[in-house]
Amino acid sequence: MKMTTNEEVVEGIILKKTVYKENDMILHIYTKEYGKIGIIARGIRKITSKNARACQEMMISEMSINLKKGLSSLMKATPVDYLRHIKENLDSEIVANYVLEYFYRYLEDNNPNQDEYDILYHSLKALDHGYSPLLVYLLFNVFVLNHNGVSIDVEGCVVCGSSKVTAISLRDGGFVCQNHRGNLQPCDINVLKAFRHIHKIPIQYIDHIHMEENILKELIPYMNGYIEEYTGVSLKTSAFIQQIV
Repeated sequence: MKMTTNEEVVEGIILKKTVYKENDMILHIYTKEYGKIGIIARGIRKITSKNARACQEMMISEMSINLKKGLSSLMKATPVDYLRHIKENLDSEIVANYVLEYFYRYLEDNNPNQDEYDILYHSLKALDHGYSPLLVYLLFNVFVLNHNGVSIDVEGCVVCGSSKVTAISLRDGGFVCQNHRGNLQPCDINVLKAFRHIHKIPIQYIDHIHMEENILKELIPYMNGYIEEYTGVSLKTSAFIQQIV
């Protein structure tokens, strides 16, 4: 990271913009160095602003800032990656907005975490590279579960440990076998394998995951059920996810 007496240069992912004054906006960004921070971008709403093109939501920019406790001040912004291909696909854009909203609403300010930055970065890059939006959504939600202290058991039956699992239990928090599935409908073996892979393979290795879209669609209700039941997370963008399932 470059540094001078009054200025620091950081690379950040822009989560959200909010109006601050007539010509100003606050940029909510996530950086490696400082985590989630707020930056006042003065004059950015003017058509003559030289920084405007580098200060759009859902892009990566390098920013020269006057770092302060509370809101920092933007001095200069330079585009690094517009992630333009995300906006060319509505499904990808919906999932990207879900990712950004979670980071904006549920991550603490000024609390840098390399793993969190990597999840955000690789989720957006995967969408930009054309990977399945549903696959990215599922992988990102494994992070959401973990971030909220929830771990789904996909090693064997949650109740007895048997490796001969037949269903996914929302109540028990993972796989269950024939003897403990109760009234649950048994799952296809490919669905069970896919659900395990989703929880075992980090999004950084998304190129190692090969799943049919119909399998991914079957996993969505299970993932949504765990998010709703165990995390308390409620995002406005969740409503749009149903449009792509």
